[in-house]
Amino acid sequence: MSPALDALEQLSSLSQAMLADARNSDWESLLAHEAQRRTLVEALPADLAAKLAAAAQDEARALIEGCQRCDSGIHALVASRQAELRVVLRQPEAGQKGEPTPAGGRP
Repeated sequence: MSPALDALEQLSSLSQAMLADARNSDWESLLAHEAQRRTLVEALPADLAAKLAAAAQDEARALIEGCQRCDSGIHALVASRQAELRVVLRQPEAGQKGEPTPAGGRP
């Protein structure tokens, strides 16, 4: 296997791990895998397609498309978690029954 395809295989594995992390709500692992993936992406040559034989380009395309599908799934799960957190972290309006009012303010 060429070094470029090997790097794309690693990228695919990290993307799949990130998707599993998001499904399991393991946000710390997701961040760690994302940092590893970012380092790998930054090391990929800009002319990656030119470094691949024609036969390997189809495999590379499939690997990249798989990574994009994982990214889409990760994005959806992260967006859902962010929405959950917004609800949990939503502050009650000041002055509601039983709630403290702001310092120096009126209910």
